[in-house]
Amino acid sequence: MLRSLGAVIVAVIIGLTAAKFVESAAAALLVGDGARLGADIGVSPAYQAILVFCWLVGAFVAAGASLLMGKRWAPLGWLGAATIFFSAMITLITFSLSWLLWPASLTATAAGGYVAVKLFNATRDYPASNTNRDVFSD
Repeated sequence: MLRSLGAVIVAVIIGLTAAKFVESAAAALLVGDGARLGADIGVSPAYQAILVFCWLVGAFVAAGASLLMGKRWAPLGWLGAATIFFSAMITLITFSLSWLLWPASLTATAAGGYVAVKLFNATRDYPASNTNRDVFSD
């Protein structure tokens, strides 16, 4: 259980870092010199498309990392992707962005989690431990 908890926590940190890295790189390419990287870029449709793509990448990375650390147990992947979705919701509540980003964030994070679960061939069954936990058996 602690392994699953640690896997999700570390995976979400990795997923948020990956999303922020992609967002920063794409914003730098979009703006160019970085002088206009302020309030006016947030309303740009190109920047909002970048945000949706970053949420997709973040959900995929978080789900994939939690699956790898959690022995490919599918609920961990879904939990990692759902946490990125909640981060996207915080962003949408905090900033004045288009209403189209609300369903787009749900779709992007669900797609990222789904692709990670299918790509890593995760199962819904809890992975059995190889150690024998019964103290009295020989």
